[in-house]
Amino acid sequence: MIDLAEWNLTVPVPMPVAQVQTAELNSSGFRSPYLMRGPGGTLLFWVPVTGTPQPFDDYPATELRETRPDGSTYAWKYRDADALLQAEVAVQQVPSRPEVVISEIEDQARVPAAPEPLLQLVYRVEGSTEEDRGQTTQGQLIARLRESPSDSAKEVILLERLPLNSRFSYDIKLARTGVLTVRAHGAGSRTGDLGLQLDGAWSDHHLYFKAGARLRDGEGPANEGGRVLFYRLISMHQPNNR
Repeated sequence: MIDLAEWNLTVPVPMPVAQVQTAELNSSGFRSPYLMRGPGGTLLFWVPVTGTPQPFDDYPATELRETRPDGSTYAWKYRDADALLQAEVAVQQVPSRPEVVISEIEDQARVPAAPEPLLQLVYRVEGSTEEDRGQTTQGQLIARLRESPSDSAKEVILLERLPLNSRFSYDIKLARTGVLTVRAHGAGSRTGDLGLQLDGAWSDHHLYFKAGARLRDGEGPANEGGRVLFYRLISMHQPNNR
């Protein structure tokens, strides 16, 4: 069973966007149409295009965010510890704008502003037109990243010809040296792992992992959205300084 003892959950409902705190998320009474336990302790994330957009964003998300064991939010500087996120997932549905962000290294903004992630791991259906999407269910796994806090995001394809509903795994590691590596394995063809040295300017930034389903689409009927099944999700920090 996936352990949620050090995560909280954002769901796409008003207030302006509801956050389920760690204690409630781990209580026996927790129920939500946006995050459901499945066979073997799997987690099914659902986010409709009609959901409440994230703050400073135009689009909805159902996402876990790292916390400390007491439920307080947790963010780290990469020089303090090696940070690792491991997951095994299957993307079951994408919206009309056919991509879902399934994991992130988010940058905790120092002032109220739109967050600029260091890394997003994105599943995108390869067909670019409505006609294409009716004929293919294959996609790409993409790392969208910024080597420096001042950079615009660039994209690196990790896997392609990766069908919807197919199971794949990935590891994201940010070492204390500032080396970022992303490794992915799945049913599609493999185009190579990602490994790069980040700009040292990132060392002053407070970072944290997120995982789930985030859209870049906010229009359509209520049954349109992103659906992602997690079979495994583990975050680690060595040494553990939570």
